[in-house]
Amino acid sequence: MNECIFYLSGIISFLVVFGIFIFAPTKGQTRILLWSILKVLFFSALFSSWFTENIVLKWILIEASTLFGALLISSSGTEKSFHVGWKFLLINSYGLGIAFLGIVILLFVSAPLETLDFSALKQGLTGQSGLLIETGLLLSIYGYSAKLGLVPNHYWVADTYAESPSQISSLIASFVPVSVALALRPLVQFEKALNPSVFNSANGLLFIGILTILYSTWVLHRREDIRRLAAKVALFHTGMLAVFLWLDVSDSVFYFLLAATLLVKVLVFVSMGILRMDSGQRMILNIAQSDSLHSASFYSYFAALLVAFVFPLSPIFLLDLEIIRIGLERNSILLFAFPILGLVFFFIALNKILPIIRLPHRDFNANVQTVLRIRIFLFLISLIAALALGVYGMMTLINGGLANA
Repeated sequence: MNECIFYLSGIISFLVVFGIFIFAPTKGQTRILLWSILKVLFFSALFSSWFTENIVLKWILIEASTLFGALLISSSGTEKSFHVGWKFLLINSYGLGIAFLGIVILLFVSAPLETLDFSALKQGLTGQSGLLIETGLLLSIYGYSAKLGLVPNHYWVADTYAESPSQISSLIASFVPVSVALALRPLVQFEKALNPSVFNSANGLLFIGILTILYSTWVLHRREDIRRLAAKVALFHTGMLAVFLWLDVSDSVFYFLLAATLLVKVLVFVSMGILRMDSGQRMILNIAQSDSLHSASFYSYFAALLVAFVFPLSPIFLLDLEIIRIGLERNSILLFAFPILGLVFFFIALNKILPIIRLPHRDFNANVQTVLRIRIFLFLISLIAALALGVYGMMTLINGGLANA
């Protein structure tokens, strides 16, 4: 059931982002048809990767999205966007190149395979151990973590999300992490089963996931740019993805996590685009010093932050409860720290945007009124979808828990 919900969430998320690009683009966006085709190719590559168990084909599809993503980032046509696009392409290709080397090593060590599915590869490696297998898993997991955007290969994340149009940022921030998480999960599971030592790649993924969460929280208080703030929200949730991969939750919880990641990240970036377009500014201080602002612009951004962290019917809130449940089951009090870190992050972000609420309210400017009304309508669709997922999760929790869905 949750797997179907995940696929449906992916389709809804893409339609919202694509609808903004087609019906409510910014003034600087030209060649709509060309960029629309690239968006469809980007989505198709990653969406197709969700359905294949072929470890090589999954890598090819994720790598293909890197090229399409780099082109989309440069769609603004500015010199800075080209630099950011190149950074995205180089760091992601570097990470995926390392991951592919690890996959090649695993295929080399394995017994002859009938297919390239991971289940067949796992069977071919069963009963074997040694440095080559551990190296292959290490390279694969570390390489994919760079595509995921974890520390220390996170440098492309902030620039990509902050310097791209909001619909490009939302597309990359939502679809790339969930696609990479699907590729990483069987590798992490196999590593934990093969090498239960403390010093293994799975624990390394947890370590850099925690570093990513701490880094995004630490840097947030120094950011005054609403684009950079949204980027740090996305980075925080990417770190949480790594934590859930390490926890090795049930399929039901995992697919619920991926669906929540898709919808919430789209929500955050769409609302950020609305606030940015209505205010004409991206620095919080400049927005707060403006004469007035449409109330929907602030409250959509505020609502997105609530749903991304603390709102009781948010799927993220339910996932925090799931972490607490797992902590109680495994007698691990350290897991309680992750919901607390989410609260700390939320209150820092809230403290930054609250000065905007004092601005007098006004109507939308006539030159962007139609575009912003369309964006708010699409924002409401994504908000309803996220809350519907949260209500479903709450009902499931009441009836026995997400792990038993």
